[in-house]
Amino acid sequence: MPPWARPEFRQALKAHLAGYAQPDDRRAVFEVSLTVAAYAAFLALTTFCFRQFAATGGPWWFGAGLLSGIGLALLQVRAFLVHHDLCHQALFTSRRLNLLVAPLLGTLASTSSSVWRREHDRHHRDSNNLDRSQDGQTAAWTVAKYERSKPWQRWAYWLLNQRLVLFGLVPPLYFLGFMRIAARWYENVLFAGFVALLWWTGTLVTFGAVLIPATMYGFLIFHAQHTGPTLVRRHTADYDFYENGLRGSTWLVMPRVPVLGPFIDWCLYGVQFHHVHHLHPSMPAWRQRACHEAGGAFFSETPPLRLGEAIKSTGLTLYDEASARLVTFEGRPPWRDPREAPVNGG
Repeated sequence: MPPWARPEFRQALKAHLAGYAQPDDRRAVFEVSLTVAAYAAFLALTTFCFRQFAATGGPWWFGAGLLSGIGLALLQVRAFLVHHDLCHQALFTSRRLNLLVAPLLGTLASTSSSVWRREHDRHHRDSNNLDRSQDGQTAAWTVAKYERSKPWQRWAYWLLNQRLVLFGLVPPLYFLGFMRIAARWYENVLFAGFVALLWWTGTLVTFGAVLIPATMYGFLIFHAQHTGPTLVRRHTADYDFYENGLRGSTWLVMPRVPVLGPFIDWCLYGVQFHHVHHLHPSMPAWRQRACHEAGGAFFSETPPLRLGEAIKSTGLTLYDEASARLVTFEGRPPWRDPREAPVNGG
């Protein structure tokens, strides 16, 4: 019997997770206010540097603007992740306060809180369940579904999962297109007011230029959280909540970057420990590292995924039930008759 199936393991793991799951109002105020303040400061600094470059032509201004812009993109990712915590009602003790503050942080990240809560709740309910739609995550189809689909459906899925499309075109279209169309009216009013403020302060171009790479980076992280060669997917009859958390999500191991490492880690806001998040979605993300590090043997089954491996995983597009692995399109181009495609591997 695997460890996660044993009642004593589940009980102990549940108790361990509960010890890190309590919200803290003071820390919540700190996380939200510091995120907004840092975002505003980097937005102003990036705009100033590029204006100075345009006026003087000094290459140091361009370098400073580029470095500041990378920081701003990371802060945009952080704003989204703090917003994600608010949607899970994980930051403040008050449910109402979480839901009131969430649209404000969502505006910085061009994210509709109402759309995200609806789609993300479905993701937590259905992720890695082969009997339910996986369209809320990448590598959504099984090999069998791909092969029995009509030619135009295979073409559409194949095109959507090309790296340039999935990580280049889809992220900005999703956040600037779909999110705005599906958002509630008050969220669009908030976003319109934010855009007007950016235009009035002369920072709108900076915001737009940084938003696109930030959404791309965010999509790459989201892909890596559930897409590794050994991650499990199950049918409903064999589906287990604890196995899905421990073996259906990754532990993303980021490289240590000299000098900037602590800032990057702060911006990632615990997103690396996605297995902990799936096991206890209402745990504040800033507690997840401590929970993981203190968990020891609880998380020994969780597959670590390094950044290089995460980049390689962008080619994984289908789940092969025969080998119980995520595979690529290799040997399965959409123009080929599926009956000629290999059964395993890729």
